[in-house]
Amino acid sequence: MLKYFIFMLTVFGLNGCISTQNLGLDNNLKLENEKKISTFDSCTNFSYISQSTNNKYDKLFIEYINLDNFCKWNGLQRGYFVDLFKSTIKAKSFRLIERIEHNNSEYNTYLIDEKYYVNMIYKYTVFEDLFIIDYAGIYTTEQIQSFDKSYNNLYLDKPRFSSNYSNSLVRMNFLNSYFTRESEGYEN
Repeated sequence: MLKYFIFMLTVFGLNGCISTQNLGLDNNLKLENEKKISTFDSCTNFSYISQSTNNKYDKLFIEYINLDNFCKWNGLQRGYFVDLFKSTIKAKSFRLIERIEHNNSEYNTYLIDEKYYVNMIYKYTVFEDLFIIDYAGIYTTEQIQSFDKSYNNLYLDKPRFSSNYSNSLVRMNFLNSYFTRESEGYEN
């Protein structure tokens, strides 16, 4: 019994050390001056929001969500993120101008209040979602050009939206039920 207890303690201890790194979507994203803040919910694992300001990309906001295997989204993830962003910045109008899809990624350009442009990137796997607000549009352009060399971002020189957005789907889940734990089974 003691050996079993020590074995389990070792497994959980090693698992805790290994699991602090996310396994997929955000591994390719290495940014300078990044300020990560962990976000917590009973349905998420190692989720966070991040703000980065650097010379290459200007300002980026990132929300990474790693949903637990026993939880599910109650709607469309990108729609929830865009809606929370829209309501937080109190936009009078918010219109999709351009959407480019590639593999498990969407690259979107929005026009806010008919005068400011902002780019949003949405990347996803089965249990992971990565949302990026690209205020300058430079990171978005670089990502699209990695698979489409001929892409020209027509909105880079237009007036750009800027804010210090820091809201989170994970933090707001308690109020808005963006995702919930699936029921274990049905009783007959």
